[in-house]
Amino acid sequence: MANTEKREQPAAPLRLRLKVWRERVQLDAALAAGADPALDSALALRARQLTDPTSRRALANAITNVLEAAGEPAEARRPEGSRPPLQREAIATARDRLMVVADQLRRRAAIPAQGAALASLLVWDSASPLYSPIAEVSVLAWAQTLAESLAAPLPS
Repeated sequence: MANTEKREQPAAPLRLRLKVWRERVQLDAALAAGADPALDSALALRARQLTDPTSRRALANAITNVLEAAGEPAEARRPEGSRPPLQREAIATARDRLMVVADQLRRRAAIPAQGAALASLLVWDSASPLYSPIAEVSVLAWAQTLAESLAAPLPS
């Protein structure tokens, strides 16, 4: 019987994992801008983390949660607390494209690191257009770029 189990890569050294945790936002930004993960061990580890199925599901779920929260009627909304307020109109405009992105994150067998990093910045960065009214790019434009990145062929 052939062994068809996926082989896991050995754990990265602790020092590298700590560096990646500490610099994750900068690493995500570099990957989103198209940096090659093969050129740096920290970028490579962050790319593996972001493209892992568990991380992809978390990103897809976060997008779905944002869509649900943005669609709630005003009387059903909870106080924002420490969460940044959602840009509800911008999210509503990009709803269909964001649903496609969430679906791509869940269904594709593998995704490019650039797309995963764009998704991470969109949902986890409080300066993203989901939350910030002064973001340099619209939610729709970000979602379109993200969908195109996720649909791109993987590098060989």
